[in-house]
Amino acid sequence: MLKAIKWFVADYTSRHRHNVDIWLHIIGIPLAFYGIFQLFTGDWKTGLLNLFIGYLLQWIGHTYFDKNEVGEWILIKSIAKKLIKSG
Repeated sequence: MLKAIKWFVADYTSRHRHNVDIWLHIIGIPLAFYGIFQLFTGDWKTGLLNLFIGYLLQWIGHTYFDKNEVGEWILIKSIAKKLIKSG
């Protein structure tokens, strides 16, 4: 378990080096989580907007400042490759 945590922290810090990207994540992550909360508490329009803006901020940080891919996209591609290999 400790090895997995060390790997995650090393991977995360290596993909988030630019100060602007870090600040966009500091704003975008809570906004996206709050958007998810709002989706389940009835305010779905505002929730969807907050979720979208939160992810957009993170995508901007990765694309324009750290010049790498968003972690979820890396995960999706990895799963797709495994599914293609096994199928």
